[in-house]
Amino acid sequence: MKPRHFPFAVTLVGAAVCTIAQVMAAAPSLNYAPATQIKITDTFWKPLLDRNRAVTIPHNLRMCREVGVVANFERVAGLRDDDYHGLPNWDEFLYKAIEAACYGLRQRPDPELEKELDDLIAVLARAQDADGYLRTVIQLSERGRGPANLKRWSNLGDNLELYCAGHLFEAGVAHFQATGKRSLLAVALKNAELIDHIFGPGKRADVCGHQEIEPALVRLYEATDDDRWWKLAKFFVDTRGTEAGGRSKRGEFSQDHAPLFEQVEAVGQAPRATYFYSGAADVGRLMGDPYYHTALRRLWEDVVTRKLYLNGGIGSRHDNEGFGPPYELPSRTAYTEVCAAVSFPMWATRMFRVEPDAGYFDVIERTLYNNLAAGVSLSGDRYFYACPLESDGKYRFNLGWLPANGQHLPHAEASATRKEWFPCACCPPTLARYLPQVPGFAYATRGNELFVNLFIAGAAEIEVGGAAWKLEQEGNYPWDGRAKLKLNTENPSAKLETIFVRIPCWARNEPVPGDLYRFADHAADAPALAVNGRPVELRTVVTNGFARLARAWRSGDVIELDLPMPVRHVVAHPDVKDCAGKVALQRGPIVYCFEGADHDGRVLDLAMSGDAVFAPHLRDNLLGGTTVLEGELMRAGEPIRAIAIPYHLWSNRGAGEMTVWLDTVPPAQRFRWRHHTRAQQHQHGRGRQLALPEPHPPHR
Repeated sequence: MKPRHFPFAVTLVGAAVCTIAQVMAAAPSLNYAPATQIKITDTFWKPLLDRNRAVTIPHNLRMCREVGVVANFERVAGLRDDDYHGLPNWDEFLYKAIEAACYGLRQRPDPELEKELDDLIAVLARAQDADGYLRTVIQLSERGRGPANLKRWSNLGDNLELYCAGHLFEAGVAHFQATGKRSLLAVALKNAELIDHIFGPGKRADVCGHQEIEPALVRLYEATDDDRWWKLAKFFVDTRGTEAGGRSKRGEFSQDHAPLFEQVEAVGQAPRATYFYSGAADVGRLMGDPYYHTALRRLWEDVVTRKLYLNGGIGSRHDNEGFGPPYELPSRTAYTEVCAAVSFPMWATRMFRVEPDAGYFDVIERTLYNNLAAGVSLSGDRYFYACPLESDGKYRFNLGWLPANGQHLPHAEASATRKEWFPCACCPPTLARYLPQVPGFAYATRGNELFVNLFIAGAAEIEVGGAAWKLEQEGNYPWDGRAKLKLNTENPSAKLETIFVRIPCWARNEPVPGDLYRFADHAADAPALAVNGRPVELRTVVTNGFARLARAWRSGDVIELDLPMPVRHVVAHPDVKDCAGKVALQRGPIVYCFEGADHDGRVLDLAMSGDAVFAPHLRDNLLGGTTVLEGELMRAGEPIRAIAIPYHLWSNRGAGEMTVWLDTVPPAQRFRWRHHTRAQQHQHGRGRQLALPEPHPPHR
């Protein structure tokens, strides 16, 4: 692959590495506040997290039993006497579902759920071979009870043994942290020791076709303080793309075409790429080696400035579940997989630990509130695999990976709306395991510094500056831009010297970092910040997207932030051909869409005037209660009243037309509408006494 703009990169890389190295050497480690120390009252996140715990997690565990994922482990354990059933990667779904359930236990104790996990873990332990090996499809194949000719460690590219092991490690750590029990952690460590015996410097050099073991090994290290695990992660990161590691076995699809330090563009399947980048970011941070971050920053810039969807999703192509060429961002056939909506923030949160730039959280926020939140229905038990930005209600985009021989499996039909399950059901448990982790990224600490990254209402107990602090955040974000942070400590000698408050890029007149998208209109009001009631001049304190507030912080101090939230018109870079001549609506971090359920079943024939005005209104009776945008669009040259809903809520009323991007018409046409006669105004819905029709009620 030919590098793009490589000479320019060469001139900057030396200075960039030097700067990052200086930061890494001089600064103490940056850590996120544990999610267990944060109590959420937020009107956006609390209902989502409660539903995830009460509905989504149990549903994932139930589906693992219903479709036969658990049965495969029972077969290996000798509890059933029949053949392997399902796709080769089914083990991962149970590991992820167990991990998600452990986060549910950390939210609220549940003896029945804990007992269910104990029973499942007992089956896993019984299924594990004496040497630590655990991969049901291969174990059963070797016994003549599964697909023919599968041998352990014989085809890492396709058999994904290391990938599934990674999810086992993550589940083992989560279970240990949630319950204090070592039962699943022991299974994970036994498997990790086998892998460490086979792979590593002076041993076998090879990599998995699907990355994930890399960040999982770092989690194992953090839970056990055993250096072996992060060093093994480093080995897998450094071996990928090298001749010694079987370079080009899977090529660009698995980012195996070149070593990390030579990669100049994000290519291949998006979740594989971002799991890989996450593990590499962890390794570079633990080593204090700036070259990892410099290489990853180059790939980050490529994704954010050329391959990012407006909803925060990545991955434009169904054929490779991932990246296409720069600026290839089709709306109707967008893939923007839910798994990538998890692994992308995973990567970003790790980049932030090395380089605390608010731009990372600007992108994280966009992905969380739009792409990720869209992944599950309001009922909590229906899921997207792909999240397009346009639908005609007929194209069945929602299925995910399914080989030709998988048509006999349950849930193998494609859908134009959310589905209960998938043959390759990687996305539902991935979403369920990540949602409870989100509050833990709201705050970060570094020495005597506190970073406020996300605006999530609730209370937190945080250790910073050698003292315990209680933080209380109030607000109704993302529907309202006002947030208040109250600080309290019982330690009179506490040293909290600097608080960094993120000023989102959308509030600084940028939809995202870079020029991939821009606002087509002007925001009249600017953000305002006050400390103990005294205004702070933002232009003098903002650096890297954060307002840097340096003072001797004391108990009782209050920070107030006011982020104006006008409705903004967004346009895309001219090289994004699919969005040429189109406009989208955004308010705060929320991307809006138009759905057929609110417009006589049709929205793909609607257009927007360049000076169209939309106003926010709270609709308590719509989609569980949400803020919509009301205004006027054009259909066949005539104005109609219109309503836009938050993108993450679309398709909760069944399959139908939806679009984020609308064709534009010149403002002059809108000028002609304003001179209709009174009779014509009534006919076209512009009369003052004509209220906006109530939308169709959501399906129950």
